[in-house]
Amino acid sequence: MEAVIVAAGELDTSFQTYLNAAKLIIAADGGGDYLLKLGIVPKVVIGDFDSISPEAVAKFKTSGSKLIQVEREKDETDTELAVQYALRCGVRDIVILGALGGRLDHTLANLILLARLAKDGIRARAATPSLTVHAVTGQLVISGNAGELVSVFPFQGPAKGVTETGFKYSLKDADLDPFAVVGISNELAGPQGVIQVKKGVLLVFHYHSCR
Repeated sequence: MEAVIVAAGELDTSFQTYLNAAKLIIAADGGGDYLLKLGIVPKVVIGDFDSISPEAVAKFKTSGSKLIQVEREKDETDTELAVQYALRCGVRDIVILGALGGRLDHTLANLILLARLAKDGIRARAATPSLTVHAVTGQLVISGNAGELVSVFPFQGPAKGVTETGFKYSLKDADLDPFAVVGISNELAGPQGVIQVKKGVLLVFHYHSCR
């Protein structure tokens, strides 16, 4: 099952493709306003409701969405609560929209969340109109156009046995230091590239020339 979680960061009409394919749509607080504009009713709206509009809350309430309002003072972010709900539903494939951009601390929190999901065996990525960030603990196949930028960073520790094929600069069974930036600004050599890591977590930043 694929779940799409809509947060309140950078959003675009191009995300309609993700939403059309989703089996479960969850709005993390203010992400509900984006869905309201598209005329999409989420299965669940979750958060402290400090950023979602009263109009969206009223619409989703009458349309059958499950509304879960939590206390504003909490340990988890609204996006994290939405991810936890998806996992309780048995989801193993999660796309987070609106998780990047805006407040830098929230962006970092969402990257940490992606890494944690990957460590638990969940396919996880965050998407914006021009960028998709994947968290990888095994193998990732990237499809795109030749020349698109792809950067790879070990996250919260070293990444061992990293191999990149199908890129302008190849890498074979390399160990990447989390305090170095040697994985930045690689390029797809053709329509597809493969990234593998034997141990550790990689964050892979794929910049799209088009969607």
